[in-house]
Amino acid sequence: MKNTMRAGVITAPYQFEIRELPIPEPGRGEVLIRQHACALCTMEQRVYTGVKKFPYPGCWGHEVSGIVAKIGPETQTELQLGDHVALGVPYFCGTCENCSRRLEEYCLQKSPLPKIDGVIGLFGMAEFMAVDARRVMKINNNIPFEQSALTEPLACVLQGIKKTAVKLGETVVVIGAGTMGMLNLLAAKSSGARVIVSELEGDRRSKALSLGAAGVINPALEDVEARIKELNNGRKADVVIITIGNKHANEDALKMVTVYGRVLYFASAHPGEPLDITPNLIHDSGIILTGVKGKNLRDMWDSAMLISNGIISTAELIEETYPLERAHEALEIASKNMNFRIIVKM
Repeated sequence: MKNTMRAGVITAPYQFEIRELPIPEPGRGEVLIRQHACALCTMEQRVYTGVKKFPYPGCWGHEVSGIVAKIGPETQTELQLGDHVALGVPYFCGTCENCSRRLEEYCLQKSPLPKIDGVIGLFGMAEFMAVDARRVMKINNNIPFEQSALTEPLACVLQGIKKTAVKLGETVVVIGAGTMGMLNLLAAKSSGARVIVSELEGDRRSKALSLGAAGVINPALEDVEARIKELNNGRKADVVIITIGNKHANEDALKMVTVYGRVLYFASAHPGEPLDITPNLIHDSGIILTGVKGKNLRDMWDSAMLISNGIISTAELIEETYPLERAHEALEIASKNMNFRIIVKM
């Protein structure tokens, strides 16, 4: 094996270059992954545009798939060389109170991010990375790397589906039909729910219907409260999932949820505008307002099983694929925010 790897490095807002960095050596409890695909999430887009104040130079990317290339000394794992895998769980200690509660995304003792030759980051846009073996989920070898790279975002969606306790036969409204909205649609349907999607953009409404939505709403032209009743036999929705950080979406959700329903704030907002809500609405209706931040190990395992077994396919959510040499172009296109997932292949 060669001693160096190519890595895509963001050096400043809108500045990007390919660097040759040493291949990290897996330590105790770690495995070395030959990474093959990295999906560009809003996190990478915000680092690239300077919205997120992360350190530079940085090699980012956290929706990743690849192959186990090496197993570190004294590493106890069922993984074997050549296994196809997906990554995504953040660094965690495994022993603090939150990790003990299986909330690894809220770890109280997170280790510092790795640094290689002065470059910091998660190193999803690099050919190799050494990671804690516990963060690695096996994926069936017949799943293309581009598709298995979406294991992490689906895991985030599954946490919200579990938290809102979506049940067979319930009606779920998903507000927003970007990548995360579509994954929420697919996950809610796999839980036995009937899903309606609210989205401004016509092509995305059409795509939602093609992926199995029972109906769609145009919130710019329709009364969302009346429309959900029309689509749902006179009832409002049992669950409303907000996948865009938007004041109007927050207001629409409260109009569409039924008594004792659940509203999930899935997306972060930049800037985060305050909710305009009276506590009497919650008191009188019994609705639950909740949110999710990320995913834990169980969410990742569940996501890997759904993708590996063909229960959920992410193929329709891949917009374009670029080689690492064109990752700068991929970041530019992804940052326009009107695409589904853009993939960088290593």
